[in-house]
Amino acid sequence: MARAMSPEKEQEFAELGAFLDFYATAVMGIDPANDMHPSTQLRGIVAQVGKSKALVGLRQAVNDCLEWVEDATPEEIFALDSALKSRGIVTFTELMVRKSRKYRAVLKRGRIRNDTEYYIVDAAASDLSIAMPEDERRQLDCMLDGYRA
Repeated sequence: MARAMSPEKEQEFAELGAFLDFYATAVMGIDPANDMHPSTQLRGIVAQVGKSKALVGLRQAVNDCLEWVEDATPEEIFALDSALKSRGIVTFTELMVRKSRKYRAVLKRGRIRNDTEYYIVDAAASDLSIAMPEDERRQLDCMLDGYRA
């Protein structure tokens, strides 16, 4: 019998599952009734291997979605975040903040180089629901001020 997941992993599974469901439907244009829709596939994987093992694949699927930012405009990211937030789903930007090498690279570099990085940093700094140390939020504000100047 499979072990129960921790409450944190259950929450992560629910958040990522809702995100992937929305992304596949709204961005990729996959009909939710289609057997190839990621949510349908995820249910099958959970039935086969359990939720804990399915979480590993779910994380990878969401990471693949996050790569979309390379080709997205700040306006597209904003629109996606707005649609997700209005449905109570974790936003693209929050997931980027959690996982993004790009976000971490900007943070480490200490300055913003382009509009996409600006949007990611601006959204992270202004979304108070994202848990981060206060000194990191201050650093983001300084980088934003520097980019605007």
